[in-house]
Amino acid sequence: MKKVFLICILIFSVSFLFSKELKYKIKGPSYNKQIYDDNNNQITNFANWERIDGLYVSPDNTKMLVWHRPDKARAYLITLYDLKTNSIIAECEPGMACSGVRWTNNYLIYIWRTTGGGTRFEYRNYNTLAVEKTIQAYFPFESEPDNILIGASFNYCENDIVFYDFSNGTQLKTINLIKELEQKDIYVSGTFVTDIKQIGTRKYQFDVSYYLNMEGMEDKEFQIQLEFEI
Repeated sequence: MKKVFLICILIFSVSFLFSKELKYKIKGPSYNKQIYDDNNNQITNFANWERIDGLYVSPDNTKMLVWHRPDKARAYLITLYDLKTNSIIAECEPGMACSGVRWTNNYLIYIWRTTGGGTRFEYRNYNTLAVEKTIQAYFPFESEPDNILIGASFNYCENDIVFYDFSNGTQLKTINLIKELEQKDIYVSGTFVTDIKQIGTRKYQFDVSYYLNMEGMEDKEFQIQLEFEI
C-alpha cells in the first residue's frame, strides 16, 4: 500500500511538473497560422493571413500576450489571453512595435523603443490593457532581483538618473549628475551615462561622460565612475 501511495505521489509530481512547463508555438499552413500549446490545444482563432510577430507567456503560465496584425490591416494589435480558459481578456492597438513584456502582480508592462532612441515602459491594466502610467527611459537598466528600474540619460543636456520601483512604476529617487560632480569640485556643462552595472544589492556603478564648464575645454570629453545605492 505504501509503495502504491508513493507511486501515486510520483505520478502527480511529474504531471504537475510537465503542466508547469507547457510550451507554446505557432503552427499551421502559411495562410492560417495559429498558436498551440504542447498538448496541441489551439489558443488563438485568427482569420486567414493573420501575421503573428510576438507571443509572451506569463511566468505562472496563466496569461499570454500576442502581438499580431490582421490581413491588410495598417495597425498591429495586442491581445491578452487567459490560458486557463483559452479566452480573450482584452485587445487593443498599442501604437508602437513591441520590444518586450514584463509581468508584475498589478501590471503588464509593455515595452517599446521610441524614435528618439529611448525606451518606453507602459504599465497596462490586466483587465483592459489600458495604459495607467508610463516611464520614459533613455538608458534603461532593469534589476529583477532588486525590483528596480533605472532611467539614465545619454543626452548631455539631460543630467538625471531616476530610480523606479519596477513592479508598479513608482519613482523612488532622482540624482542630478551635475550636482554630484560639483561635490567633487568638477564643474561641467553636461553629462551622459555610457554604462550601468550592478555591483551589490541595490547598489549600482555608472560610467559617466562629461564636458567641463571651462573655456577651451568645452569639446573635450572626460569619464568618471560613480556609485549609488538605493
